[in-house]
Amino acid sequence: MRNKKHMVIILSSALLISAFSSVTQYESAVNAEDYLFYSSFESGNDEWTARGSAKVEESTKAYFKGKQSLFISDRTSSWHGASYSLDSSDFKSGSAYSFDAMVMQDSGKSEEIVLKLQYKDSSETTKYSLIASSVVPDGEWTKLSNSEYIIPEDATDIQLYVETPENLIDFYLDEVYGSANGSINTTPEVTTATTAPSVPAIIYGDIDGNKLIDITDLTYLSLYLLNSQDFDEEQMKKADVTGNGTVDLADLATLKQYLMKDKVILGPEIVIPPVTTTQSSVTTTVTTSVSSTKPIQEPDPDEKLDPKQLSFFKNSIYQMGNTERICNKITQAKKGEKTTIAFIGGSITEGNGLETCYAKRSYNYFASTYGTGSNVKYINAGLSGTSSVVGLMRAQKDILDAKPDVIFIEFSVNDHPEDIYKKGFEALVKKCLSQDNDPAVVIIITRAKGGYSMQTQMAAVGKNYNIPVISMDNALTQAFKTGYLQPGDYYSDEYHPHPSGCALISDCISYFFRQAYRTKDSTTPYVIPSTSAYGSEYSTASIIPVSELEKLETGSFSNDSSYSRFAYGWKYNKNSGNKPMTFSTTGKGIFMVFKSNQNSSLGVLNVTVNGKTASISGNRNYAWGGADADIAYIQNETGTLNVSMSMKDANSDFNIYGIGVVK
Repeated sequence: MRNKKHMVIILSSALLISAFSSVTQYESAVNAEDYLFYSSFESGNDEWTARGSAKVEESTKAYFKGKQSLFISDRTSSWHGASYSLDSSDFKSGSAYSFDAMVMQDSGKSEEIVLKLQYKDSSETTKYSLIASSVVPDGEWTKLSNSEYIIPEDATDIQLYVETPENLIDFYLDEVYGSANGSINTTPEVTTATTAPSVPAIIYGDIDGNKLIDITDLTYLSLYLLNSQDFDEEQMKKADVTGNGTVDLADLATLKQYLMKDKVILGPEIVIPPVTTTQSSVTTTVTTSVSSTKPIQEPDPDEKLDPKQLSFFKNSIYQMGNTERICNKITQAKKGEKTTIAFIGGSITEGNGLETCYAKRSYNYFASTYGTGSNVKYINAGLSGTSSVVGLMRAQKDILDAKPDVIFIEFSVNDHPEDIYKKGFEALVKKCLSQDNDPAVVIIITRAKGGYSMQTQMAAVGKNYNIPVISMDNALTQAFKTGYLQPGDYYSDEYHPHPSGCALISDCISYFFRQAYRTKDSTTPYVIPSTSAYGSEYSTASIIPVSELEKLETGSFSNDSSYSRFAYGWKYNKNSGNKPMTFSTTGKGIFMVFKSNQNSSLGVLNVTVNGKTASISGNRNYAWGGADADIAYIQNETGTLNVSMSMKDANSDFNIYGIGVVK
């Protein structure tokens, strides 16, 4: 450990005077053993260096504590600032640490100042990560703080630095700490010259107006940012806890820090004391934290919503099921651990890759509400025009290889009543549930404008496996019936929601998260049942690489990877003699993943496995020219599968996107 200074607590009414001191001053007490580095700048630059053209030097003009600070000037680019190299023996990649820094600027207006990390990843690429940021009022010392920052995996050559993302202002830096996660509390104590601060007319953060700042206020702010809650003028003022004149994600993060005891200052200048005790001239502020345990007994903040809106949310919960896994994953995210949320489905999930799709909105809510932001990862594996059978075939590569912690499955307007879809959907659910990291699996049921939905058969799977089922079918049907919503409030066409419709889905998912985290079933261990709704014999099926096809002879088929979502494809070459494609593999069954369309020139592929032939047509009703899948062969025991494929009509077209094998 480097650059350490012993400190003692001095309780007195004396003020530390600086050129920019106000009535309120701060003083923190830290023992040398508690931190990994401490920069006071009382004896020089403390090994801080300049970035770019910037000039760094100690200054007596302004200081937060002691008699000096570090002054950063002559900046010609936003990234120019002050930098400090972190000792790799103290700061290790993948571990959590606490960082605090006091900053001040005198530009004449408020400016954002950020604390960031520069590092090199495993490929030696230089990368940057935000630790903390704040809008700093003119002439006021402001704390940049993050008590749960996780240094990225495989990070080397780690440097802490301070900069301004917008204007090229000069600024001051003082009292910079780094410690193990949560090992020190550098939250300033508040001292005043003659009087304690009075309770302000506006209590920043008290959005619901009950004179308390708690998780209910956090929920209201989250709903507002998701366009699901309206604020009046007074609520807008209270919600602006950063004091920058707008209500945005920075306010959500700041309020969350306050509730987690990482921040005591809310609003532009005030300290909000839920509980205060006074001794001499020192006021100690005690805040209420959000417990990391399952808050089963907490009051339900959603009960304060508009009754019609609350009814819509409640109608969307077809069943909660066992919530142990989802509660575990929420708790995991709250601890700052890496958590991945994956979505698999059709075009409703894909959402044209837009930020407004329900999947991205739901991820944003989860990441901002339960995670630190950077520790929650997002996978959208939606694929337009595909069924759950196709989803089963591509699940391993598209989501499961990434070991997601929470998986949402949506195919209800793409599936059909036939057994292949019933069993394919169940197999996908069981395949996801059976992963060794115990992911939480949630079924999402949507509906077409005309009412088409596979809710009955999909809900039967949800009931059998006792997992959460969110039904937009139920919520929308009832909302249309009562007049709470009109179809135009949700649909952009017969099947797809527009951005506001996507927001309705994500609002229901957010409601599910909140309710699931409160349920008493959250502590009941989840066990995958041995029963099935329709049959789970396909649950081990997946597209296999070409290398697993033994004795492969492509015949009249040539390699084709024109569909980028599928890596192993072939195309039938007409007028090439219709030579069969043959191979052997080991398993219980064979699936074909192929291009399908209605009223097309696509022909019929004859697939013969161990002497039994199945005919698979590429010309299908309810197809949109994308990928489809069907079973060609199944047996009870694992064994050698000898496969031969040829066209029924040599003059027709056929595209194979992949070979699925039931292991």
